Amino acid sequence: MELIIAEKKNVAEAIASAFGNDFKMKNGYIEGNNKIITWASGHLLELKEPEEIDEKYKEWKLEELPVPIDENTGLKPKKYDLKKAKDEKEKNIMIRSQSTIDNQLSVIERFLKDSKVSTIVHCGDPDSEGQLLIDELITYFNCKKPVMRVLINDNNPNKVRQAFEKIEPNEKYIPLGKSAFARSVADKYLGINATRFFALKAGLKSLRVGRVKTPVLGLIVNRYLEVKNHVKSYYYTLDVDTKTLKKSNPKEREEYIKISESYKQEFADENKRKELLEKLSSEFERLNETVPITFALVPPKEILENGKVIDKVLLEELEKEIHGIHKLEISKDIVKNEAPLPFNLIELQQYANKKWGYGSNDVLKITQELRDQFKAITYNRSDSQYLSREHFKEAPEVIPQILKNLNIVVPGVNLNKMSKCFNDENVTAHHAIIPTNTTVDLTKLDDMQRNIYIAISNYYIAQFLPALVSEKTTGEIKIYDEILLRSTSTKVLDYGYKAFLNDKLDDEEQESKTSTLSALYSGIYETTIDGTKILQKETAPKKLYTEATLLKDMTAISKYVSDPILKQALKNKDKDKKGENGGIGTPATRSPIISEIFKDKDIVNQDKYIIPTEKGIKIYQYIADEIKTANVTAEWWLIQSEIEESKAEPIKLLKKLEEDFMNIMSREFGRIDYIDDSEDKTVSTCPKCGKKIYESKISYFCEGYKDDPKCDFSIWKENKYLDIKISKEQAKKLIEGKIITIKGEKYKIDPSGSLKKEVEKITCPKCKKGEIKESPRAYNCSSECGFIFWKNEAISYSQFKQLTEGKTIEAKGLKNKAGDKYNANIKLKDDFTGFMIIKK
Repeated sequence: MELIIAEKKNVAEAIASAFGNDFKMKNGYIEGNNKIITWASGHLLELKEPEEIDEKYKEWKLEELPVPIDENTGLKPKKYDLKKAKDEKEKNIMIRSQSTIDNQLSVIERFLKDSKVSTIVHCGDPDSEGQLLIDELITYFNCKKPVMRVLINDNNPNKVRQAFEKIEPNEKYIPLGKSAFARSVADKYLGINATRFFALKAGLKSLRVGRVKTPVLGLIVNRYLEVKNHVKSYYYTLDVDTKTLKKSNPKEREEYIKISESYKQEFADENKRKELLEKLSSEFERLNETVPITFALVPPKEILENGKVIDKVLLEELEKEIHGIHKLEISKDIVKNEAPLPFNLIELQQYANKKWGYGSNDVLKITQELRDQFKAITYNRSDSQYLSREHFKEAPEVIPQILKNLNIVVPGVNLNKMSKCFNDENVTAHHAIIPTNTTVDLTKLDDMQRNIYIAISNYYIAQFLPALVSEKTTGEIKIYDEILLRSTSTKVLDYGYKAFLNDKLDDEEQESKTSTLSALYSGIYETTIDGTKILQKETAPKKLYTEATLLKDMTAISKYVSDPILKQALKNKDKDKKGENGGIGTPATRSPIISEIFKDKDIVNQDKYIIPTEKGIKIYQYIADEIKTANVTAEWWLIQSEIEESKAEPIKLLKKLEEDFMNIMSREFGRIDYIDDSEDKTVSTCPKCGKKIYESKISYFCEGYKDDPKCDFSIWKENKYLDIKISKEQAKKLIEGKIITIKGEKYKIDPSGSLKKEVEKITCPKCKKGEIKESPRAYNCSSECGFIFWKNEAISYSQFKQLTEGKTIEAKGLKNKAGDKYNANIKLKDDFTGFMIIKK
């Protein structure tokens, strides 16, 4: 009888499905066809703690360091510490997880030792961690039976059967598991010994060190100090205004016909095709029109410093040469942008943080609930954004169920459209997170669960919608073959999937991409220089991290490694992983690590940004350089690669780590001079969670930022966008729910502490249901009907309100493309895409 051990239950079920219908589900295993199929549930074993090695290590003492954690350190069954549960809900989750671990260990031990079992088939995930996860169980239970290896990276029954046809002896892959084991033991050694050493030396018991944790703290500290210490500098650009007569292009009619034909071929929808052709015809008829276009100088390389023009005089010399009439060369291209790929965990965490401010650990827990409790989504800790062709075949059943769950109708869904996400070659141990073919009652989900489920569903539905089709126009003017002026314009012809997805997260990046240049056709025009303008611009510091941008940098931390060999080592580590480019941590561990740093009070959330505390800065600057950067992961990976290739054993990595640590211990480290920033600075009680509000140098924040889930309530002392400062007394009033007046304007705070102007509510003019929300650059509808109105300094909030009511207003100080101001009577366009000028 064969014993097949998979890493996860869903893989075990896929194996049973691949071998027929004669299997029965039992308690912790599946039986049939002379096979027992069981599964692990993550790592069922863990390394012993120091006090389990020797009681003397229970107390932290410098003279007892280093704690001897090496390849001989024993394993033990994984146990949850229920005392660490923050509430009853988490405690119950721990109890259920512990029950699963205990049961699976018992099942696996029973069958490994069963005399009827002659062969073991290792079906862990096809990576180093998956190899270790099953290998360590076989070793722990001292099983000497033959072990075979099957690499399964797709749960489709056909793919599973194909994988079993390629079954091999497990010995071939044991070095892969050894590599993961070496990293695991080294992580434990570094975490225990470096934490104890630096905490005792610094006199700060809460100091924590980790191979991933400390470099992540470093990213936050370094970014904060870079922003804080940013010194303003200036650079210059040159804009050139031109006037172009449309009929000066002799091929205008020929190009018009070409574009007309391309539209006829490109757009199958008759109404859309007719609409575009009518617009095209209307533009073409205005041949005598003079088109004003602004071009930007492409600076010669020889006058650039770090990619910018620093010396204004150099531009002034070039400016003298730009005058008269010149040839303008226009080229046009049709550009298709397909829907973004479905989510993996990291992309979903970034998306949810940007859209709703959800913490990465919150998203991990929500997706776990959607998967375990509601069976609503597939495996949630995935690092892949791709799906198999088998998923494509299942779509005709899955998509209608999703639409029914969401209670929506989506025009344009084409179940025959195979998007780029359906690619067997890019599916590894996991595939993208998508909805399952399961009935989901949205009313049974809480707000956060509902938002995440809808987002996952929408990104899957989008795979079957048309591409966003744009027309990109590029114009270039060459003067004496030395000076190059360039302008580009992108005009959306068909919003395709974006009309459904309606995601506003990248709208600001796409703002104002369409210009008058789009009115011209491919060919050569004559254009007249109408004026030049040198603009002085200020260099801006990098932005502080949000959880979304921090997660993104954790997938590509190699860009901050200066040593070329170590940089390449990090990239090599991720060479077969889509979306990873020299990262640190894994999709499943990154959010818990960020959460741990919050708990340690080394970082805080201020509004949507993550900044280090005084303690966090001092800790990072205190820890030895050798172990506080991503170099550690790179150096370890070089040895891990040797282990995978059977050129080294785990002892090599552990010996290197021990030598490095003994070298650190031989040096002198003083104590950290640290005073808790929150000491004696209590401001009020948090209106959100009831805990204390403290005053820091830059904000009034809740002590609950360290909790999990954290309380994100905070009030910035200085709001640069609104150009106001908040005193301690004003903060108290705001926290009490009162309205304060500053510079004649009334303000209050929202539940998270963000300052808001007290203004009259506006109902969306498009859907008549949603409420207009104000962002720094635009007014948006809360119902996501798609309404957006970009702010204009010439249009006040009250004037905007009048526009939404269908009124015509007089706007003073509007600007044209040349930057000249003018006054005009305007009203909202009928399709709500902006305003139009009303001629008297």
